[in-house]
Parts: sequence; C-alpha cells; structure tokens
Amino acid sequence: MQSNQPVSFDATALGHYIARCEAATYEQAVANVFGFHALQLGWPGYDLLAQSRIPYKHYLHEQVRKEHALLCEPEFLPLAENSVDLICMPHVLEQCHDPRQALREAFRVLVPEGTLILTGVTPFSCLGLRARVGWFKQAGAFKRLFTARRIRDWLNVLGFEIVQSNYLMHALPINDHSWLERQTRLEKWGTCTFGMTGGVYFLVAKKRVLNVLLLKPDWKKSPLNQALQAQKSRTRIQNKVQKQLKCADVDTKLD
Repeated sequence: MQSNQPVSFDATALGHYIARCEAATYEQAVANVFGFHALQLGWPGYDLLAQSRIPYKHYLHEQVRKEHALLCEPEFLPLAENSVDLICMPHVLEQCHDPRQALREAFRVLVPEGTLILTGVTPFSCLGLRARVGWFKQAGAFKRLFTARRIRDWLNVLGFEIVQSNYLMHALPINDHSWLERQTRLEKWGTCTFGMTGGVYFLVAKKRVLNVLLLKPDWKKSPLNQALQAQKSRTRIQNKVQKQLKCADVDTKLD
C-alpha cells in the first residue's frame, strides 16, 4: 500500500471551494446513471454517490477509515471483471504511480456501456500553476498533472467513448473565502471561454464493447452459388432420351 495520503480539500478555503464545485457537478452526472453497483475512488471526506439511484454503493480508498472497510490501490482493484456500472475517480490519476494502469483497471471492472466519471487539475491554468509552486503540498501529493486532451487520448485507446467534457473552477485561485465568493461573475463568464480558463476538467466516458456474433457454417449447403455450379451436359441427357426411345420401340415390336 502506498504511503502517500490522498489530497484533503478541506485543508484550505480554496480547496473547499474546488470540492464544492466538483461535488455539485458529480451529483448531476451520477443521477442519470442506472445499474446495480457504483464505485467511488478517492475523496473519503465526500460522498459523490449520494444522489445516485444505484442501490449498491462501494467506496475504495488508500487511507484507513472506520466508515470504509475496502482499502486498495487504484492500479489494482479487488473487483471482478464486468461487475461495476459506475466509477467516480476524482483526482485519482494525479496521485497514483501508473495512471494508465488505473484506467485499464477501470475499463476491466466496468460492465459494457458502463460509465466512468473523472476530474483533474488542468496544468496550464491558474490553478495548475499554483499547484506546481506547492499549494497542494500542504494538502497531499500530486505525482503529475495531465491535460484533458491526454486523458481523452488514453480513454479512446482503451475503448471508451467521451460523452461529456467540460471545465470547472474559472475563478482565480485565491485562498480566501470572501474573495472566492466575489468571483461568481468569473464562473458565469468561464462557461463562454470553451474551457480556456477552467482549472479543473470534468470527463464522462462510456465503455464501448463491440458485440461479435460468430456465424457457424452450414456444411450441408453448398458454398457455391447455384448459378455458378456446373450443370450436366446436354449430350448425356440426349443419350438417356435415345435409350428410352429405343426401349419403347422394342416393346412395341414385341407386342
């Protein structure tokens, strides 16, 4: 088990503001997903599956907590293949050692047409620049920040289809509660910038599996077209007709 602790967004006012924005978006996304089993990786302090209609909800974390009994690493999920309908991965790829292996595990665990929802910090945004200078050091450890374009490429290679892609956190990353509340206009204006000012990317992907139907050959039926099959020559038919006529002449003579 890894020694790094997951990022705690409750440590600062800025982290709490980011978590509140993401939690609201997760609640809207999971409400439209149906199935039997839902899984949340990371963020032990927040219940992203609260608004989900899926009856069985599971929470997997790397840190020991009393209310969560399932402990694992995102690269090695202790779940059966094709067993989960929904997976939420908030800032998981930024903390694990092998993010591509974590996506492969998510693809393995998801059922066909299953839903994967993930978020991450955009490295070239104001929030990403502040994360690089060490703001997240007091909250946790990020291995590396990835762009949304790279994550989309990884998902497409695995067999996912991106059904929703947008950006959150358009406000300036000021670690002050009063200043963050004053930037509501920036959040509204950020929806018109096509994600250029968004500090957090939000992706929803579907697992696509092609249904291959094996066609068994019919050995009794000829593989060739009847029009292309060789027919009997007319000479043989004519010979049979002549033999029948000769037999008929002999019978009339005997009578």
